[in-house]
Amino acid sequence: MHTFKRGFFCSDLSIRYPYRECTITVPMLLLLMLLLPMLFVAVVEVMRICKRFRMRLYLRNLWRAEATFSFGFVATYLTTELAKHAVGRLRPHFFHGCQPRLDDNSSCSDPQNADLYVEQFHCSNPNLSMRQIRELHVSFPSAHSSLSFYSMLLLALYVHGVWRGRGGVRVLRHVLQFLLLMAALCVSLSRVADYWHHWSDVLAGALLGMTYAILTAAYVGDLVRRHPRSSGSHLPPSLSYSHHLHHHHQLMADNNNSPASAKVHFLAAAASMTTTTPLDDIQDSEVEDSREESEVSNDSHDSQEEEEEEEEEDDYKAQLSRPSTPPSDLTHVV
Repeated sequence: MHTFKRGFFCSDLSIRYPYRECTITVPMLLLLMLLLPMLFVAVVEVMRICKRFRMRLYLRNLWRAEATFSFGFVATYLTTELAKHAVGRLRPHFFHGCQPRLDDNSSCSDPQNADLYVEQFHCSNPNLSMRQIRELHVSFPSAHSSLSFYSMLLLALYVHGVWRGRGGVRVLRHVLQFLLLMAALCVSLSRVADYWHHWSDVLAGALLGMTYAILTAAYVGDLVRRHPRSSGSHLPPSLSYSHHLHHHHQLMADNNNSPASAKVHFLAAAASMTTTTPLDDIQDSEVEDSREESEVSNDSHDSQEEEEEEEEEDDYKAQLSRPSTPPSDLTHVV
């Protein structure tokens, strides 16, 4: 990608700082902000399932976590490099490293060029390679700052999502998150102290890294999750209201310790009875009517059968109770 070649004022003091070696070099940055976080995630995933360790589950969780971290890291790096080459801001030690010369072979130290804005120039330092000269034009934003804040903030969000606990354990979690963010801040401030970036470059890089960390955690890795709602919120409005009303009245009755608690419970029960809909009332009334009619018909049928059985028993008893009288006329017998 072609780097934009920005001009400069000869009187600009912000690009006249001396050259210093980097406190945090690029290999150190990759070790601190890429390899160590990935190793940390691998260890934490083992601790999460150590009680019921299964290799397949561990590899799946590790792949998800590492892929999420790597995706955001690469996206942050590409965005930073794109902004660097598109803006082309000069580093604070540009004069010391480049030793620019104008087309007429004059320099900014000449009196006639004191307030001149220079666009056409070339670096006269013979000790610099083309790559080093190109590095003098890519100050904004800071890659150290963006990558460090991305890695440390995403790791802090990861710790927040997987480390549960209360009391002292929760305090230790927050202490670890604070140390991670302080590590990113130290790496970023070292770029200003070494005169490799302006303070605005570091600030822009930090905002860029934090933005990518939040987006990756929320939409790629799903590390920022909402707390599940309570079961009472899934109830209908009337039922939920009656439940809270019953609970409120019960607390009032318990606190007052008065004989009016029976009335309170009665009011709560009456409030909870209003949770049915008119359609449910109609259906219930129809069912109850049909049940009553069937019961009435069954009762009437049973009563008729009982009356018939009682009449038969009476007739049978009457026949048994009659006396056997001998016939009066016995002539025909002879």
